[in-house]
Amino acid sequence: MENKIKVNGLTFVPFITRSQIAEQVKRVAAEIRRDLADSQPVFICVLKGAFVFAADLIREIGINDCTCSFVRYASYEGTSTTGNVRQLVGLTDDLEGRDVVIIEDIVDTGLTAVKMISDIRAMNPRSVRFATLLHKPASSRTGFEPDYIAFTIEPKFILGYGLDLDGKGRNLHDIYVIEEGNN
Repeated sequence: MENKIKVNGLTFVPFITRSQIAEQVKRVAAEIRRDLADSQPVFICVLKGAFVFAADLIREIGINDCTCSFVRYASYEGTSTTGNVRQLVGLTDDLEGRDVVIIEDIVDTGLTAVKMISDIRAMNPRSVRFATLLHKPASSRTGFEPDYIAFTIEPKFILGYGLDLDGKGRNLHDIYVIEEGNN
């Protein structure tokens, strides 16, 4: 893992290593495989941040008879949420009677998660489950609890492994947190 990095003038320090991430991806994949092994699930990756997690997770789950789709919602500007959830790219897949797993990078306030689940339930799936790489329950405004959580963290701004700051940092193998006291 690299040491400190700078993005947009902010200093970030190591937070979660790629080996820790891989370990939790395997655990979450095993839980999903256990729950949906006899299903033909639809995995819905939430763009842009969840694409790295979704790719690793879906490959690790190993259910061959699945499909993948993508949605994009937005609620962040810079390092904070606006509280306003907008759908930027919607689903075109038929979800009726299907088992759906939404794959998200981070659940912060829960507003986006609740909106996505509502939108997907309107499409009459058999079930809707929610997997997230990171969960910040202390930031919740909704009380939403994901079905599958890789890491529970404090409400700090992080980047790497798909998560970004104004589009930067998604390519990092590890997850970083803003260094306290110098920004």
